[in-house]
Amino acid sequence: MDTEANRVARGEALYRRALEIIPGATQTNAKRPPEALRGAYPPFIVRGQGPYVWDLDGNRYIDHKLGCGPVILGHGYPRTVEAAIRQLHEGLVFGSAHPSEVRLAELIVETVPCAEMVRFLKTGAEGTSVAVRLARTLTGRELLLSSGYHGWHDWGMAKVPAVGGIPQALRDLIEDIPFGDTARLERLFRERGSEIAALIFAGPYDVDLGAIRDFLTRARELTRLHGALLIYDEIVTGFRVSLGGLQELVSVLPDLAVFSRGMANGFPIAAVTGSREAMSAWHKTTISATFGGEAVSIAASIACIEELREKGVPAELATRGAWLKRAAERIGRNAGLPLRGRGYDSLPHISLESGDAATETALQRALMLEGVFPYWPLWYISYSHEMEVLAQTAACLERAVARVLDGREDEGR
Repeated sequence: MDTEANRVARGEALYRRALEIIPGATQTNAKRPPEALRGAYPPFIVRGQGPYVWDLDGNRYIDHKLGCGPVILGHGYPRTVEAAIRQLHEGLVFGSAHPSEVRLAELIVETVPCAEMVRFLKTGAEGTSVAVRLARTLTGRELLLSSGYHGWHDWGMAKVPAVGGIPQALRDLIEDIPFGDTARLERLFRERGSEIAALIFAGPYDVDLGAIRDFLTRARELTRLHGALLIYDEIVTGFRVSLGGLQELVSVLPDLAVFSRGMANGFPIAAVTGSREAMSAWHKTTISATFGGEAVSIAASIACIEELREKGVPAELATRGAWLKRAAERIGRNAGLPLRGRGYDSLPHISLESGDAATETALQRALMLEGVFPYWPLWYISYSHEMEVLAQTAACLERAVARVLDGREDEGR
């Protein structure tokens, strides 16, 4: 892939058509081609197999975006595909519950430390919305503390002033807690503890696990002291950083947890789980979803979680991710463009030490031209990314770094 000329011409043409009839040209903000990467970024992906995807123009990429995270085993992974096809022939949605709902719930209770009861939905944002509804129902309180991003719904985005269409009344019912700001957390509980229904936590993905454990340990102490719930948004970490999620790694259990991306290898499903007491609030409110028990995604999820457990996938991803972080740091050091690998080994956060935005954009462009589809600075890895594939990724990264440095030299001439 030596030239950008017409490289994604078909994709760009369809993207221009899409802009006329689809706001943003896609259904997911994170899939929108950044303007600075146009000409290198593939606007449309048409096929995936194992660790690879192909764009509309026929270019192949090693996929480290993986659908923004849900593909944990690999594209077209036989066990999940076969389970889905078997159920598809028998039907998707029925007028009564399907027996597989019980099996999947049992599997999650066996796997997730905090899980005593489980309910299913379709998206992570739907799941976090349910979790905070349960917390408000159980406590009779309205104020939420939020650390991290939890989806697009009004309650969660109310803390972001730039997001339009959200009533001021909802903005008054949420307080942002930047990760690590224990002083703010303690002050809010000290001043408004009797109003707080829950603290919901997600991320970050670029810090030491010990720092996350310390923050969550204090959060657990404060929520218990003041009668609030602790909720983990494990949409990204669930089944990936450990089979039982972040909570298994830090040994600090929440009252409720939400899972989605890692539990069905790309099929649309989410789970809200937690203690029997917290989940009992479901009976005191109204939460119901026609597609929550859709049987094809449930069949795929059962197959996925069983495969993750039987193959020890999270540990294998951690081994491979640690290797990729070391390889990236070596490549950057040798080239004089320092890279740093941080965060979970199974979900590597690899970026420039300098944090220079222009250089990072240039490096992302170069990676795509070399045949790597990144989700910068996260580098998702699937079970299909065997070491041979990661070696290909490292080789592409080395060439991409050289491209960036060559570009700098050209600018200086």
